[in-house]
Amino acid sequence: MRGTAARTVVILGRSLYAGARCLPHLVRRRSSPETAERSDERVGRLVSDLCADLGPAFVKLGQLVSTREDLLPRGLCRVMRDRLALGYGLEGARRGGPRRSGSIAVVERRTGPSGDLAVKTCRPGVRERLETDLAVVEATARAVARLPFCRGMPVVALTEDFCAVVRRQTDLAAERAALERFASLEDRYPVVFPRPVGVPGDRDTLLMEWIPGQEEGGRHHPGPQGGRLLLTLVFEMLFTTGEIHCDLHPGNWWFLEDGRLAVVDGGFTYTLDRATQEHFTEFFLGMAAGNAEVCADHALAVSMGPVSAEDEKGFRRELERLITEVHGMTAGAFSLTAFIADFFMIQRRYNAYSRTSFVFPLVALLAVEGQVKRMCPDLNFQAVAHPVILRGLLARNRKPVW
Repeated sequence: MRGTAARTVVILGRSLYAGARCLPHLVRRRSSPETAERSDERVGRLVSDLCADLGPAFVKLGQLVSTREDLLPRGLCRVMRDRLALGYGLEGARRGGPRRSGSIAVVERRTGPSGDLAVKTCRPGVRERLETDLAVVEATARAVARLPFCRGMPVVALTEDFCAVVRRQTDLAAERAALERFASLEDRYPVVFPRPVGVPGDRDTLLMEWIPGQEEGGRHHPGPQGGRLLLTLVFEMLFTTGEIHCDLHPGNWWFLEDGRLAVVDGGFTYTLDRATQEHFTEFFLGMAAGNAEVCADHALAVSMGPVSAEDEKGFRRELERLITEVHGMTAGAFSLTAFIADFFMIQRRYNAYSRTSFVFPLVALLAVEGQVKRMCPDLNFQAVAHPVILRGLLARNRKPVW
């Protein structure tokens, strides 16, 4: 407990110091467009340095934030993407070198008898640092749960489940198993995952194929078609395989010269149980068709506790309004972030909170939403999902329940 308190003080102190250094740049960015861009880049460097200094949990947060050019200044996101998502601001990284750096582990290229291999190893002391930071997160959640506004919310349960998944990122044996399961997607789409090599090792080391091309990935990017492929891949994970990747930031994927999408990391993943996958599939299909009644049926089916008849009536009424508002929107107009915020507030008003397993699919979509918006703002998320959903249902010998 004493260590958690001390770590909390360190995090607050360094964050306040970084905030004070950012403040003049935030003030100056109002002067002119040129000044704004330079200020955004400077703030991006300061925030990136703060995340790198605080450790793996904060680097992970910064990597996800870097994808949100639809919500944050482009210059800030660009710098954070370069320094955190691509890893060039992390210890041991070098452009074009044989070493890639991430929040949890480093990957080194080595030459073997059959070609180049990637050797992934956890950073020294990363488990201890991550455990301390997640203890701070869990303690904060317990404190927040006592606030009047949050009473009744499953803040602690959701946080503990989320932290458990984050902890698994340090288990490279589990990542090996996830990569082996992802390999089946190569039969359906122009994608490639690194194949694990040799017999399963320990949880600290993962030996796999080296996939080149990260530095040239932008040159081979197919534009809007690439955004559609990235989104379709996530939908395939959600609605067909059930093995979902929650961490598809730009450092974990790029396009190869032959047009394939390379996804090189499988650490932050979550396996949907069959019941949750069925409910989420039907919820999204109802959303794509503008059928709020189906959405409500399946949202209520995964609620954490019983919902009274009166609350259910109100929940259905407000969810119908929300589904009607978002039905048919393109990526440029639709905001998953805003949708989730509205959906959560409806859940809060009627005490109909979803189980954590229903939340992780939304996390996976949030990780790619900003990137897809940047690549193809006219794409209709719901239209892209529809054929994948139907194929997933057919693969499970099911048809929609409505």
